[in-house]
Amino acid sequence: MIEGLLRPLTSLSGVVSVHLVDRDGFVVYAAGPTAGSDEIERWRTLVQSSANDATTTLVMENGYLILSPVSPRTLAVKCDRRSNLGLVRRTINELQWPA
Repeated sequence: MIEGLLRPLTSLSGVVSVHLVDRDGFVVYAAGPTAGSDEIERWRTLVQSSANDATTTLVMENGYLILSPVSPRTLAVKCDRRSNLGLVRRTINELQWPA
């Protein structure tokens, strides 16, 4: 079910990986290279320090990391430099999460 829900995101050009992480740091879903526990903990810290519904975009050396809260989880999307960030963000916002 989660794989089908995230398919519009994972199929975008330039998306390297997608992780859905719960509030305890457990990876609920991963597509692409799997992140390590230290990296996931840094993501959780960043999301916790942001506003509740804020999407955060980090510019990194090899691309971008978009962190989006999906209560009670966090969606982490790594993109390379050629990705269309506007399209990635719009796709994240248009995901239909079950109630």
